[in-house]
Amino acid sequence: MNNKIENLLNKHIVRLQADIANRDADNPMDRELNKTDLKNIASLREGRVPQYGDHILCLLGDDEYPMREFSDISEEMNNAAV
Repeated sequence: MNNKIENLLNKHIVRLQADIANRDADNPMDRELNKTDLKNIASLREGRVPQYGDHILCLLGDDEYPMREFSDISEEMNNAAV
């Protein structure tokens, strides 16, 4: 993994951690958003782009669909593979 990809992963982790810190822990909707973001942080720490299938059942088969929110990482990973 190159430095640019690592920087993008870390940038998203920091952003998600800030989002979690700014949410109301007593609000049920915010708690659900926090669960999603914590799963995304775990994926990013593994060096993996979070997938929609990590959070919902995909009706279109077993294909993985990267979350649009992390398209900058997907794009950089695709460029690095070339």
